[in-house]
Amino acid sequence: MVRARDPERRVSDEQRKEAGRGARRGADPHRVRRAPLLLLLAVALAGSAGLAFVALAARDDGPIAIVPEKEGPFRGNVLPEGIADTPAPDFRHADARGGEVDTRSLRGTPYAVTFLYTDCPDVCPLIGQEIGQALELLGERGDDVAVVGVSVDPAGDTREAVTAWLDRLDLPDNFHYLIGAQEELEPTWDSYYAAPQVPGDPESSHSASIWMVDAEGRIRTKFSAGVPVPPADIAHDFEVLLDEAQGQRTASGSSASGS
Repeated sequence: MVRARDPERRVSDEQRKEAGRGARRGADPHRVRRAPLLLLLAVALAGSAGLAFVALAARDDGPIAIVPEKEGPFRGNVLPEGIADTPAPDFRHADARGGEVDTRSLRGTPYAVTFLYTDCPDVCPLIGQEIGQALELLGERGDDVAVVGVSVDPAGDTREAVTAWLDRLDLPDNFHYLIGAQEELEPTWDSYYAAPQVPGDPESSHSASIWMVDAEGRIRTKFSAGVPVPPADIAHDFEVLLDEAQGQRTASGSSASGS
């Protein structure tokens, strides 16, 4: 199984407020203990990819934020070799709205993958709002992409709680919220290096990223959702993936007609 490594760090509460939202984000103690190692990994990966860092913030009492300069067509983060353009991890889970969603059913459709829980006090509603606004910005093209939210709180994310959350945020039908037992969801958490919500923690302590996958099922870029993400940037990267898919279909049709 392909594991989509995440070398980036979430920001501390103070840094998040300075970014303009004022939403609190709890630190995951397991991730913080690994921060020095992940910092070295991120620096090494960025150096090998020829990237320059525009921000590097470290606190004694919190995580580390690393923001690389953007290169290429995407506004999301540049992914290092070994992650970029590799097949996205496979999954198959129940959709809270009914039926199942798996990577095979998503083939041919650009999609985003993120991790959520309904009792989240700040970060998850923000992610939902940002992605929802991005889909609105796409207009009719918003129907041609998909969003996959994977629960990180199997006990709390009942079908009723999730559908109420989706309705409250007025998210469209192509925003899928996948639920299940811990043993069912854990392989997907591990594949995307996502830490689940700590049971009983009143603050958000899980991993938060938005991974962008193209119509061929390849990981192309990601947004670190521990800081505010402009919906226009998400919409822009969806449009890049949609344009690529349209170009591939046109080229395939021309090749077929020529033969």
